[in-house]
Amino acid sequence: MVLCAGLGTRLRPLTLERPKALVPVLDRPLAAHALGVLAAAGVRRVVANAFHLAGQVEPGLEPWARRHGLSLRVLVEPSLLGTGGGLRAALPHLGTGAFVVFNGDLLASPDLSGALEHHRRTGARVTLVVREDPRAERFGVLEVDRQGRLRRLLGEGEAPREPLRRCLFTGVYVLDPSVAPWLPEEGCVVKHTLRALLARGETVAAWVDQGPWRDLGTLSEYAQACFDLAGEVPRVAAGVEVPAGVALGPGVVLGPGVTVRGRGALSRVVAWDGATVTAPLSDAVCTPERVVPLG
Repeated sequence: MVLCAGLGTRLRPLTLERPKALVPVLDRPLAAHALGVLAAAGVRRVVANAFHLAGQVEPGLEPWARRHGLSLRVLVEPSLLGTGGGLRAALPHLGTGAFVVFNGDLLASPDLSGALEHHRRTGARVTLVVREDPRAERFGVLEVDRQGRLRRLLGEGEAPREPLRRCLFTGVYVLDPSVAPWLPEEGCVVKHTLRALLARGETVAAWVDQGPWRDLGTLSEYAQACFDLAGEVPRVAAGVEVPAGVALGPGVVLGPGVTVRGRGALSRVVAWDGATVTAPLSDAVCTPERVVPLG
């Protein structure tokens, strides 16, 4: 399941035009990167939820699902249910075995095969993909023992009898359908489900993964990821004409159908498909409706 229903508040004003899962990263929507990772791990069926600008999600992701050999079903939520509520509503469409959940606002390539094997080996109801990261305090610390089990959640839980690894939650996890009684009708998996499972002494496993991972939840994080991925060589979609008087610098991404005008340099500029960009310009995201300066 790919979670695509969030409001994308921290990405505004970009998410006034598109749901967070569909903001473009280089040549594809953000959530399409997750589809590629899932397909590479052997996944063949994907369910996505949608709420904010829900009508865009299926047409935005379906071509990428087909490209990766995936069947895609989009469930539109009548109200924003949160991660736990979204999963609870989707359970009838997710089969009878363990399934992977992938937040739609991540740019990540975790070892899903390793996480699934760890899930089977531990007999856990939930297996979180986590990473040791100095930013764990910012995102919320999960403390993991040497056997790969979650022992403390956001500072809550038994005092450790052994040194624990301090990790952050990546937004990727494996869920067993037997967890259904602990999924809220509305609300967050971490705050409701995980707390309830740990309080009951149920096994919640944690697979420590150090693969590529970026959270693109804020405007600055989104833009910086695009600049970094573009690098020194501008990424210009086929058919986009750059006037002779415009110089393209590092960190430039020009999507399909972009119109470039003016004279001067473009540097660290992300232009969505159909946008108009007027040089000189730097450190900005251009959408069809607005130019959003950064900083």
